[in-house]
Amino acid sequence: MQTNWKNRLILTVLILFCSGTLYAESLKNIQNFYKNYKDFTVSFTQDTYQSLVSKTVHFTGKVSYKRNVGVRMDVASPQQQIIILKGKTVLIHLPEEGTTQTQNLPPEMATQNVLGFFSGLDTIGEGYEIKESPEALFLYPKGGSGHITVWTNESHAIRRILLKDATGNQSDIRLSDYKFDVGVPSKVFHLKDADAGSAEKKPKPSVPEMRPEGE
Repeated sequence: MQTNWKNRLILTVLILFCSGTLYAESLKNIQNFYKNYKDFTVSFTQDTYQSLVSKTVHFTGKVSYKRNVGVRMDVASPQQQIIILKGKTVLIHLPEEGTTQTQNLPPEMATQNVLGFFSGLDTIGEGYEIKESPEALFLYPKGGSGHITVWTNESHAIRRILLKDATGNQSDIRLSDYKFDVGVPSKVFHLKDADAGSAEKKPKPSVPEMRPEGE
């Protein structure tokens, strides 16, 4: 199983939106919106196109966020995965294989991986050149290639993100059914000992960056 590329594609998921009317946006508006809430859950879909193999992979699942605790992604398809970001540590659990991997993020990646998008929202501008327009918010990675386009709704909640690189790869991620301040318990950011303690050791999966691929 090609765990590395699947994790790389899936982790881009945390940032997206549902279709509908789109509004002009600024990074500050988005940051101020999410500061109003202690936690939330949101459903996601992600369609990732890999130009090298001319293939599109469809992902679905749910994201849970709790301020000052972490971000968790439960991927339902095409393969069940649990991905948790706490601080600068990413944990990837594959229930069907019974494996768990933990990786520490270098400081420079703390706001560039996708799960870190919300937890690092206050400082995300440090890693990107930001351009605002009436249509969307554009982020260009400093020293990198490709770009990220972000759309929101009238409340400034993120609804869609499109990641493109210079080689034709792209990921279109959409978020829907936000539920704010629902009391997400801290325990969901910890795997049960039975799940994580006896995990088989495998080569450490690569942690995706919040930058378009191909840089």
